[in-house]
Amino acid sequence: MKTDSRVERKFIVGTNNYEFFEKFLKFNSFKKAYENREVSSVYFDTLNYDFLRANIDGIGFRKKYRIRWYNNDYKNIFFEEKSKKNFLVFKKVKKINFSFSKEKFSENLNDFFLSDKDLNSKDYNLQIVLKTNYNRGYWLSNDKKIRATIDKNLNTSPHSSFNKIIKLPETILEFKYLPEHENYFRFFFKRFGSGLRAVKYSKYVKSFFELNNSGFVN
Repeated sequence: MKTDSRVERKFIVGTNNYEFFEKFLKFNSFKKAYENREVSSVYFDTLNYDFLRANIDGIGFRKKYRIRWYNNDYKNIFFEEKSKKNFLVFKKVKKINFSFSKEKFSENLNDFFLSDKDLNSKDYNLQIVLKTNYNRGYWLSNDKKIRATIDKNLNTSPHSSFNKIIKLPETILEFKYLPEHENYFRFFFKRFGSGLRAVKYSKYVKSFFELNNSGFVN
């Protein structure tokens, strides 16, 4: 399982303000790293929603588990174990042998997860909670020290039916960089980012509450 670490800082605007973030990055010499991708993730939690509660309670060190794939490519699916301590993120990524078709994906995912010994070697009794989907743009600073992503068209679906879709009202700008570039980022942001304010934001938590308010969480 591949492991990496980085710092993540997020900034939020409304759904219709995507161009504001793009203009901000272009003005500060960021360029597109490659073409946008559609990102799909399925989140897992314990029966007591311990990961959700840890995030809401602001616990300094917390985890999340998810399965992720891109552009509806169901032959390349990855299991991610993401640990976070304040703004510092550690992520382990492993490609999994799960290649069902899109039509059978939802009905077979739970059986696959329960039968996979590696994924169930954790000391948690995990369950599928929800799915998220969004379009992600990828950007890179001119000196290649800071990566940025812009997520738009966010939506979520309950575990009971991935065909039921609820739209989320945010567009998210996220800066990602190595821990050793913290001072560099602070200098950059002090000069150019005075109009932005970093926020705590979790797509999983936001999706959970949107689904709960819509009556999709048991």
